[in-house]
Amino acid sequence: MPGSGYSLSESPSNGWQQISATCSDGSPVTNIDIAPGESVTCTFVNQHGYPRPKGATPLRASLVPAFTPCTTPNRVHGPSLEFPSCSVPSPTSSQLTVGTPDTNGRTASMNGSVVFSAILGAPGTPADEADVGITANITDIRRLSDLNDYTGELQGTVTLRITDRLNGPDLNEVGTVSDVPFDFTIPCTATSGGGNLGATCAVATSADAVLPGAVTEIKRTIWEMGDVRVFDGGADNQASTHGDNTLFARQGIFVP
Repeated sequence: MPGSGYSLSESPSNGWQQISATCSDGSPVTNIDIAPGESVTCTFVNQHGYPRPKGATPLRASLVPAFTPCTTPNRVHGPSLEFPSCSVPSPTSSQLTVGTPDTNGRTASMNGSVVFSAILGAPGTPADEADVGITANITDIRRLSDLNDYTGELQGTVTLRITDRLNGPDLNEVGTVSDVPFDFTIPCTATSGGGNLGATCAVATSADAVLPGAVTEIKRTIWEMGDVRVFDGGADNQASTHGDNTLFARQGIFVP
């Protein structure tokens, strides 16, 4: 019958969530207005969730000096990893190195890591306080040319594959984002080691500080992450000028 005040509702099945409810004449589903001779269609759109862990934080990536891939083998590795190898190893950075007695006579003192930690928000407050903390610390960073402390910048980068509920025109749909690089700058300062210890490069920041709005409260998110890589600052020592920056370190493990 013609009139107003009609309403419709639904109860989505387990695992499904209603993301929109609209009527063809623009009426809200809670107060549908039907004119004489009018036909109104109301549509409910539901979506299924996605599998997620209970928790996955923090993520700690240890860093090792980066080397060029072996593309023209001239040796064979020993058992049981009997694969082609290349001699002599070639570091990828054209600007930086670390202390190592058998290459430059300096003590081996490099230790490096990057830690990503989930920061929970407070839904009871109006502020968006959810974030991902980023802490990087790398020691004994030296200029390749003279082994002096490096006092420029490094650039950390990691590839993110984000799955969350912040997609679509109303920012409420589940989706997986195309792989995107996430960069952050790591400043370096000289030490007082008198040549015995190179510079220390460190930063304590967060995803929102680097890219405001990167993490949204109440919109739980999964970040799949590629390996962490750290680039030198090139000839001008600046992370933001990418033209001649070269890979210095990447995620790895060292077996003494």
